[in-house]
This record gives sequence, C-alpha cells and structure tokens, in this order.
Amino acid sequence: MKRFLSIVAALGLISVNGCTNSEAAQEIDRECLYQISTLQALVAGYYYPVTDAGTMLSHGDIGMGTFEGVDGEMIILDGVCYRALANGTIEVADNNATIPFGISTSFDADITKEISETCDMAALTAELDNLVKANGANTFYLLKLDGTFSEMRVRSLFRQTEPYPELADVTRTSQAIFEYKDISGTLVALYCPPYASGINAVGWHLHFLSQDKSKGGHVLGFTLTEGTVALDRTDTFRMTLPDTDKFNELNLLGRDAAIVTVEKGK
Repeated sequence: MKRFLSIVAALGLISVNGCTNSEAAQEIDRECLYQISTLQALVAGYYYPVTDAGTMLSHGDIGMGTFEGVDGEMIILDGVCYRALANGTIEVADNNATIPFGISTSFDADITKEISETCDMAALTAELDNLVKANGANTFYLLKLDGTFSEMRVRSLFRQTEPYPELADVTRTSQAIFEYKDISGTLVALYCPPYASGINAVGWHLHFLSQDKSKGGHVLGFTLTEGTVALDRTDTFRMTLPDTDKFNELNLLGRDAAIVTVEKGK
C-alpha cells in the first residue's frame, strides 16, 4: 500500500493517509500538484520505479520528471507523456513506463503575460519571480510558455544501471547536451517555494519540448525572442513516497549543493 503525504497549503494542514493509486486519483482535483518521491531521493541515486506514466497522467495533463534509471527527461504536455532521450530523439512514453520521480497537475491558466522583448533564462525567471511575488510566493506554480527561441540548450541523461551512482555524478559523466537555433516550442516548469526545499528544487525547474515534438529535454539555457507566459497557481500538494528499504535507508539531508549542480548540468 502506498503512503501519501498531503499538504493543503490553504489550511496549513499536513496529514498522512494510506490509500491506493486509484483512490488517490479520485480524490485529487484540478488544483492539486501531484508529486512522486522527492528530488533529494533522485539526487541520492534512487532511480527505482515508484509509479508509471499512466498514473501520472491520471493526475494531470502537464508535468515533468524522469524515468526508471534516469533514462531520459519526462515532459507531460496537453495530456501526453513524452520522453526526451539522450540520443536526441523524442518518443511518447507508454502508460506502463516506470517513473522514480515526477510531478503532474491539471493546467488552468491563472496568470498570463506576453513577452515581446528578447531575454535570456536569467531575465525570464526574474520576470517570473516578479509575477509569483505579486500573486503569492509561498505556493506552487506550473508554467506553460509557448514561444520562439533564437537559442535553446537542453540535456538528457543516459540510462543508468545498478548500482546507481548519485545524480551529480551522472550529470558530470553521462549526459548529452543539445544546442538548437531558431526553434519554437513550449517551456514547462515548476516553481517550488523556498520552504519546500526538503522535497524539490527551490525556484524554477524547466523542461522544453519543440513545437514539432522532435526535440527537448531539461533546460540549461536559452534566448527567448517572444512568447506567451501562462501560470497555474496550485495551492494543494500531494506526494507519493516509495515504501522500500532502499528509500527508507537513504540520507536525504544536505543535498542542496548537489541539486544546484544537477539543475545546472555541471
């Protein structure tokens, strides 16, 4: 039986409940962000299956994460789960594809903004931070940005085998980086507030999928020429934790520096 951690931000209520995946799917509404495992566990090398793509899709139509063995980057967009592989290709993941870490929710735009001036990744995330501060910085946001990019730099990881190395070692030795010019597509991103650093990366974690669904991955940098920002503010959070000895024996503390390394791809 899975263990679920439910955090209802609006009420400040934390509860632990036992329920099955099907029961959870019935309970979760469009304002709930659903997460599998923790980023700290992934960084520590926990690449074992916790759920599958079909379950992630049952909890939402947008999201991101990775697959068992960190075999590629996961981008959920418009109800389809894509896998960006380290060979530079994109495939639609089977519903049975296993997932060690990821998030999904149902996207409803609460905030929109047109971007008409050229900006890089730092400038865009600074503008997104301003939008978050104006609308409540202590909750979660999903970003969908449709735009054109003069430059896009992404990475995907090669599948790992047991015994699994820590993720910072994988990004140093076993990642493929792709650079694209004059490309259109969608940024999918999660904003995680600072107080939640124990479960995910603080700030913006971005993935990209090209308009023709042939290119994508974890975003390392870009130059945006124009685009439309849409933000979905999500005030309810639910997490499914692995119930295994390997997970329960992990040291999940002190992973902040490793998470920064992983996010930057260094």
